[in-house]
Amino acid sequence: MKWDFQMSNESCCVVVEIPPPKVKRVTLVRYKGIDRGFKIGRGYSLGELKEVGLNRKMAKYLNIPIDPRRKSVYNENIENLKKFLESVKELINAKKAKPARLISSTAVQ
Repeated sequence: MKWDFQMSNESCCVVVEIPPPKVKRVTLVRYKGIDRGFKIGRGYSLGELKEVGLNRKMAKYLNIPIDPRRKSVYNENIENLKKFLESVKELINAKKAKPARLISSTAVQ
């Protein structure tokens, strides 16, 4: 799975890498309850998105992966999302502006 956000393949666009979400590994009996650390998850939980101030619609617009089944909230994921949003702040503000009209080359003389 690719975690890059691209508007298009032109050279004028900004490419920002979305940090992958981290999730705790499942504790199995054969490991005798030892904490096995973290792994890369399917997506961010809705609680993590809410802490950052994003709704589901804006997260989908920014191509941020969402895992609606997850209930856990990890501070590391929240910090990664905040850093990502700082780097994409210009794109979010551009979303609120009116879109420019496209002028076709046949109309211009």
